[in-house]
Amino acid sequence: MKLKGINFVAKVSAIGITLVLLLTLAVSCQATEAPATVSEGPATSELNVDLLGTQHTYFLHGEGRLAGNAVLESPDRKVTLSMISGTTLLDKDGKPLNFLQLQADPNPPNPPADAQIIGTVYDLTPHEATSNPPLMLTLPYRPEDLPDDVQEKDLYIAPYDEENGWGSYYYKKVDAENHVVTGQISTFSKYAILAAKELPPPPSLTMTSLQEALSNGRPTIAEFGSSKCIPCKMMKPILENLAIMFERELNVVITEVYEQMSLARGYEIMSIPTQVIFDENGQEITRHIGYWSMEEILAELEQVGVK
Repeated sequence: MKLKGINFVAKVSAIGITLVLLLTLAVSCQATEAPATVSEGPATSELNVDLLGTQHTYFLHGEGRLAGNAVLESPDRKVTLSMISGTTLLDKDGKPLNFLQLQADPNPPNPPADAQIIGTVYDLTPHEATSNPPLMLTLPYRPEDLPDDVQEKDLYIAPYDEENGWGSYYYKKVDAENHVVTGQISTFSKYAILAAKELPPPPSLTMTSLQEALSNGRPTIAEFGSSKCIPCKMMKPILENLAIMFERELNVVITEVYEQMSLARGYEIMSIPTQVIFDENGQEITRHIGYWSMEEILAELEQVGVK
């Protein structure tokens, strides 16, 4: 009888812990998805914006943090730039950004060898300025401009700079009804919609278990999150790009917390997304909660020899 009573109490305790964790994760994710307007007293600087001829003025707090949400639209409302409250906007010297301009590029670069430019190339200046978390850029396209063998779902927004040429972003959202594509912008440069001749699928980061990754002798960055969590979705393309950049040097794993609750409890995950970096011996080095920029992750990865 005592053993049965102990088992019953243990089961009730486990259920209680699971419910607490579920409620905590849900609340933390919801809080991250709907950020409140930043309230830090009077703004300290202005951000002047020119979006294809439309003028806007916004205010920044402290070290370049945007005061309030901002949705910028072109005169025809086809080009949109969105920023959430608290976004840090800095120039290339790390100082608060005082102007932002998006205009059509009068001298667009040649397309990459494996893709075609669809529509206009846009120049977002000042170059090398940064946004954390990323801005959301929406660009229009005309279906009649698409090659015969390209579907609208295959379009994506890519960056271009003079030093590195065309880059590639895996995050995208294609609205085939309104004929627009949305992408994330963390560094200011030139941007355009591309139609790839053959777009490779992004790497799957949920196929390898965390236990497998921690036992193969390479450093690991693991994210505990959910496919329904907005900041987790914002992190996914960054993690995919890390997996491509460091294919042979780094394990990149995503753990769905609602599918692996015992694992999340074992690592004391109370908010999502949570990223944890482990060394080659599987020992935790550092962890971070919420959106984590590529630049910040790269700096942390240097501590475990990944660069």
